[in-house]
Formats: sequence, structure tokens, C-alpha cells
Amino acid sequence: MATRTFSQRGRGVRSGTEEGTGVSTGRSGAPAANAVADIGMPDYLRVQLERTLQFDEPEALIATMVAVQRQRPSAESAAFQNCIIRRLRGDAESSAYRRKIWMWTRMCSSRPEVEARQVACALLDAFWKDHRKEVEKLTLNLARDEEHEVRLYAASTMARIIRSNFRSYFRYMRLWSRHADPSVRRQVIIATVAVADSNHPEWARPLLDLLEPHMSDRDPYIRRNLGPFALGQGLLRVYPEETLERCERWLPSEDEIVRWNIGMAFATPVIPVDRARALAILKLLASDTRRFVWGAAAAALQNLAKAEPVEVLPILKKWQEDPGLRVAVSTAFSRSVR
Repeated sequence: MATRTFSQRGRGVRSGTEEGTGVSTGRSGAPAANAVADIGMPDYLRVQLERTLQFDEPEALIATMVAVQRQRPSAESAAFQNCIIRRLRGDAESSAYRRKIWMWTRMCSSRPEVEARQVACALLDAFWKDHRKEVEKLTLNLARDEEHEVRLYAASTMARIIRSNFRSYFRYMRLWSRHADPSVRRQVIIATVAVADSNHPEWARPLLDLLEPHMSDRDPYIRRNLGPFALGQGLLRVYPEETLERCERWLPSEDEIVRWNIGMAFATPVIPVDRARALAILKLLASDTRRFVWGAAAAALQNLAKAEPVEVLPILKKWQEDPGLRVAVSTAFSRSVR
């Protein structure tokens, strides 16, 4: 008999979130949220782009990007930026071109314009093999950028570096995950979602091992990006069996942050895991007397009840009769039937 799974009908996995954004970390030159349909670059902008390359004028290119960002609809400006990134990443075989674009990348990384720093992030991984130490330094600096959009681009940079050779480069991800600055650690956690790949089941264990020390991290931004995003939208979706087993292993912990992260992993729209095992985990969390923990369980139960109301709501009604579960389950039940 096939394993029953929870799935939110008619919804896709929500993009990765950092500090309330809806930007996801992609595997191409820029975050996936900017990978909008290529609506085509106007001829005058295309000519201007080629002119900046011909005459080595990165400042002119940055000025054009800023102008487009301010004056054009967001879809058009995003498409234009993607066109720029694809064009700049081209001609990889030309050593002279690579030297020029490397200089542009370094310059853009320290520019005051957000668009320039985003482009720097989108180009840095292309120079990892040639300039590893400087690429690493710039990436970590951009991971601490004051603008959250730039930080998300830096998370994408990390992910592309690791995916280019997981066996050789994953040690850098482990090193970055232990960085003293919580902002860097946060971007590493976000990057795990873009690294995870169902075609590489052997990556599940090291990625879960990387997240494990952060399960009890009390930094609010790390917590918000770990349970609901890295675990729920990331590893639980891509590696459901391995992640579910790890959640069961973490469950005996009395740390409220660990338990909150476990609960919130099941509060995401698409959860391809065995229903019985998921409910067993949430039943234990729902019986926790701490509001912080049972609240996370209630959010997850609410999500599961919306996904499969016929199967889940009768279970919740039975749980309501248990005094130890009543508060959490009533909260989930009342929300799910509104």
C-alpha cells in the first residue's frame, strides 16, 4: 500500500523566506524569485549593455540598472537584471573577458547600489576555482549586507558553490555554518534549501548534520529560517524519509527551540511524509505545556487539517477529548474550519 502523504492541494511550495521576504534561493545566476519569464530586453538597453562591455564601463551599466529598477515595472527590471547576469557570465573561455568581469565583480561588491551588489553575488561563484579566498571573503561580507535582498543573493552564491562540487566543497559550508556572525549562519541555513536535490540522496545526511547544531539556536532570524523553511520547505520536501527520521531523533529534546523547529517543519504547504508518523510527532509536541511549543504544533495541525480535512479533522476531534491536548488541538481545529 502506498504511503499516504500530506499535500496542500492547489498550492506550490512557498519561496524561501528571510525576515518576511518571499525570495527563494535558486541554482542559477540569481535567486529564483528573480527568474521571471524573459520578457525581452528593449533594443536600446541591449545596445547599452554591449557598449558598456565594449568600452569597459561598469559604472554606466550600474546606472542603467538603477534607472530601470526605479522606472520600470518589477517584472521588466528583474528580467533586465537577469539578462545582464547571463550576459556577464558568458564568454567563460576568454581569459581577457574573465579578467575584466572579475574586476567588475569586485567593484560591484562594494558599490552602494543594491543592484550592483546583487550582480556581484550572481557572478562570484564563477570565479571560485581561480580566486577562492577572495570569493569566499566577498561572499561572507555580502552575507552580512544591510539589505536582505543582497543577503539572499549571497545565500544563492553559497549554494551554487557547494552544488558545483559537493564532495570537495561541502566542508566550506560546514565552516561557514560555524561563523561568529549569525547573519552568515542564517544564509548558510537558507542555502541548504537550494543545495538539497532529490537526485542526490547521499546529500541528505550531511545537510541534516549541518542543521542539527542550529536546532537550539535562539537567534530569532535563524529560528524562523530553520524549522519552517530549511526543514519544512527544504529537506522535508526533498528528503522526506531521512528528515522525518531525524525529527523523530530530535523529539526527546526538552529544548523548546528544538521542539518549535520540529513542529514548524510540518506547518509548510507541501509535506510529503507519512501521515501517521507526522501526527505521532505532533501529538507529543501538542502535549507540551509551553505555549511556544504547543503553538507550533497547533500551526502544523492546522496546516495538515487544511490539506486533508476528511482524514485529519476526525483525529483532531478525538484528541480534543484529551485534557493534555485540548488547548493545542482546539486552536488548530478552530482555525482550520474557519
